Amino acid sequence: MITVTITDDKRDIRDGIQIMLKQAEDIKCIGVFEDGQSSIEGNLALKPDIALMDIGLPDISGIECVRTLKQKLPKMDLIMLTVKSDDESVFKSLKAGACGYLTKNVFPTRLLNAIREAKDGGAPMSSSIARLVVSSFNSFKNPEYDLTEREHEVLKLLCQGKSYKVIAETLFISTNTVNYHLKNVYSKLHVNSKAEAMVKASKEGIV
Repeated sequence: MITVTITDDKRDIRDGIQIMLKQAEDIKCIGVFEDGQSSIEGNLALKPDIALMDIGLPDISGIECVRTLKQKLPKMDLIMLTVKSDDESVFKSLKAGACGYLTKNVFPTRLLNAIREAKDGGAPMSSSIARLVVSSFNSFKNPEYDLTEREHEVLKLLCQGKSYKVIAETLFISTNTVNYHLKNVYSKLHVNSKAEAMVKASKEGIV
């Protein structure tokens, strides 16, 4: 069972997301919060697998909540679920530690699959956000980080939101090998997480 929490300041949105989550037998909502402070306190207490986080909260920005929670609960995955789709919000969220970014017009089935993807090591994004990230690849000079061809392939698939399992199947390697290559990628890019790697790859046109 994948445990999930919801943070959003609008009650109708919170209720709507809960209805979506009830459609899945493998996903359970264990907490709902309407502001940043209660979200931080609640998520630290409940320790869900996945936290769905809005950005525009009345007290603390959802991005700051993500940064705080990721520092204290590094194994928890956080997905931004927001109306904001500007590049600053996207890249600040990913840099803070979010593993995915969805806009609120997401279809129910896509939201459920995104939660599963995140639990499986993926980086789910709405199509418009994925296009934003991909389009930024060409906006920056590609520096030399001495990535091997295989490391480059793994990083490219990671930036496309693929899970470790899908990357392994695509490249005909084991998930342990995927982890091995990603550790080398993180070291060469001087980052500590997949979110940071995605941000750097995007901003500097590495893939």
